[in-house]
Amino acid sequence: MKSEKLKVEVVNFKTLIDYEYNLKQVIKIINNSPADFLLFPEVCLTGFDYDNFKSANEFSKIAINEFLKLKKAFSLTIIENNKNYFYFFDNGKIFKKRAKYNLFGNEKEYFVVGEKPDIFEWRGLKVANLICFELRFIEYWEKFKGVDLILVPARWGKERIEHFKTLNKALALSTQSQVLCSNSANEKSYGAILDGWGEGVEITYVNGIADIDFTKNKKIRKKINIGIK
Repeated sequence: MKSEKLKVEVVNFKTLIDYEYNLKQVIKIINNSPADFLLFPEVCLTGFDYDNFKSANEFSKIAINEFLKLKKAFSLTIIENNKNYFYFFDNGKIFKKRAKYNLFGNEKEYFVVGEKPDIFEWRGLKVANLICFELRFIEYWEKFKGVDLILVPARWGKERIEHFKTLNKALALSTQSQVLCSNSANEKSYGAILDGWGEGVEITYVNGIADIDFTKNKKIRKKINIGIK
């Protein structure tokens, strides 16, 4: 059965140098959240720790093992096997896993290219995701028109944060979809929960919670008919 309503939490997590501490904090946030789903920023457990890249990769095993003990649904990205993987966990299982395809800057020196963004189904909802820099590639926007939910975990440079805000709003408007984005507080704490009208909640502190009603986007698609059903 398709979920028409969903309580979501966006967490603009700040990553410290202690991987174990970060993991414990993420787990604590998940366990204490009243939300049905939580979104964390890109590489929030380790950051882009290139000086200790082997350790960052190896920590993925510890983190995934702990995440599989949790019952909540949540997403984040994890460095594993020299790839930046988007993980979607739900009820103690890995529901979706995809490695970042469009690498930015010196990421190309450390990471292996993954797979292009795609669409998957969760609780009857069509869901897509874009990892940080992938947000700039509008070929994906066309592909995602009409999906129910688009997730954007990021570690977007603070000097370009206005681009991040504008692109996420434009993504919501052009696809007439619900967009959730979360940016690392190590750069600039910013997240948003936007509907197909480009409206919603902007989060400039640690976290924010909102209720999503997916029927609203259906009404938007009827009112502004661009061929999306």
